[in-house]
Amino acid sequence: MSPVPGHLVPIPMIVATLILSIIGFIGNLMIVLATLVTPNLGSRCNVLISILALCDAIICAYLVHLRILMFIRFYNVTNWKCFWTSIYGLFALNCQSAIGLVIGIDRLLAVVLPIRYTRIPKSIYVVLISVTLIFAFAITYIGYEDSSDAIKVAVCLPPTAYNEKSRKIWIVCSIIIAILVLFVYGAAQIKCRLLSARNTHEQSLQRLKKLLNSLTLVMLMYSSTWFITVLALLATQTVSMSPSLIGIINQQLAWLVIINASTNFFIYYWRAPEYRKAFLDIVSCRCQRTRMFSISVNTQRHSHQLSMSNTAKKADREAGVILY
Repeated sequence: MSPVPGHLVPIPMIVATLILSIIGFIGNLMIVLATLVTPNLGSRCNVLISILALCDAIICAYLVHLRILMFIRFYNVTNWKCFWTSIYGLFALNCQSAIGLVIGIDRLLAVVLPIRYTRIPKSIYVVLISVTLIFAFAITYIGYEDSSDAIKVAVCLPPTAYNEKSRKIWIVCSIIIAILVLFVYGAAQIKCRLLSARNTHEQSLQRLKKLLNSLTLVMLMYSSTWFITVLALLATQTVSMSPSLIGIINQQLAWLVIINASTNFFIYYWRAPEYRKAFLDIVSCRCQRTRMFSISVNTQRHSHQLSMSNTAKKADREAGVILY
C-alpha cells in the first residue's frame, strides 16, 4: 500500500482509521451517557470507567481530527504547530494511561479487601484523580516547553507532537505506568484465583470467576494494544533506526492506539449485562422518541390537511358547490 502522490499516509489507511475512530468516539460517549442515566452504574468503579471513556472519546475525536488534517495534506509542519494542534489529545492520552492505573488499583482493592472495600473513603479516589490530572498536565507542559519552531515533522502524530527530550520523558513515564498497570491487574488476578480455590460458597465462587474472567480480558487487551505501543515507541528511541522506518512504525502504531481507545464499549456490551442493558435502554429510548416524534408530526400534518379540507368544503358550499 503506497501513498497517493502528495499524501505521506496511504488514503485507505486514513479512511479505515477514521472510521474506527468515529466508532470509538460514539461507543465511549455511550459509556459516559449510560453511567449518567443508569442508577445501577453509580459505583466508584463505574464512575472511573466513565472517566476513562471520556478520555477515550477525546482521544478518538483527536484521532479523527488528525485524519481530517491528513486529507488536506497537513504534512511537513513545525513541531510547535503539531504540538498545539495535538495538545488536547496529548493531555487526554496522559489522563487515559493514568486512569487505567487507578482502575487497576480499584479492582485490586475490591479483591484484597472485599468487606472493607465499600467503606474506603471517597477522598482517596479524589486524591487519585487529582494526581492523574497533575501528571497529565505536567507531561503536557513539558511537551509545550520542549516544542520547537525550528524542527519540522513529516506527519503530525502523538509521538511527533513531542520534541526529542519531551518524547523520551513521555515514553518512559508511559512505560512505567504500563508496567504498574500489568502488575496491579496481575496481583488482582492471582488474589482472585487464590480466593476462588479456597471459597466453597457457590454464589461467591461465581462472582469471583466472573471478576477473574474480566481481569483476564482487560489484561489481554491492554497488553496487546497500549503496552506494545509504548514498547515500540521505546524501541524507536533506543535502537538505531532510519527516520523513514521510525515514521512507518509511528504510523502503524495508530492502529493499536485506536483499538485501545475504541474497544471498551464492545467489551462492556459483551461481558457486562448491566452495561448491555443500559446501552439497549438508551438506544430503544432514542428509537421510541424518534417514533413518537414521527407519529406526532404525522398527526399534526393529518390534522392540518383535515382542517384545510374542511375549510375548502365550507368555501365550496358558500359558492354553491357540494363535494362528496
